[in-house]
Amino acid sequence: MTDRPTFQRQLRTIIAHFRRYPDRPAPTTRTLELAFETNRDHSDAMAACLMLTPEIRPGLDQWNVFGQEVWTSSLERHEGKTIQQILDDTYPAETAP
Repeated sequence: MTDRPTFQRQLRTIIAHFRRYPDRPAPTTRTLELAFETNRDHSDAMAACLMLTPEIRPGLDQWNVFGQEVWTSSLERHEGKTIQQILDDTYPAETAP
């Protein structure tokens, strides 16, 4: 399983792309591939965190993520949680006391 720092780096990289280029979908990159191919928990957490980031909504709308069951089920899995809570749930052993 990926660790918390790797998850956070991937999340920052993807968010940065959507902030720079809100009107076009992210290109397929190694970071993007790893963010969604690592394992189910990691992929669901990544999708939910991205969907909870309002400033990248235009880019996510380009991907039509809110209309795809695979994305919406990831968000539903983490319903009512903040990004920090999703991170803590996904990587509990690394949660600071």
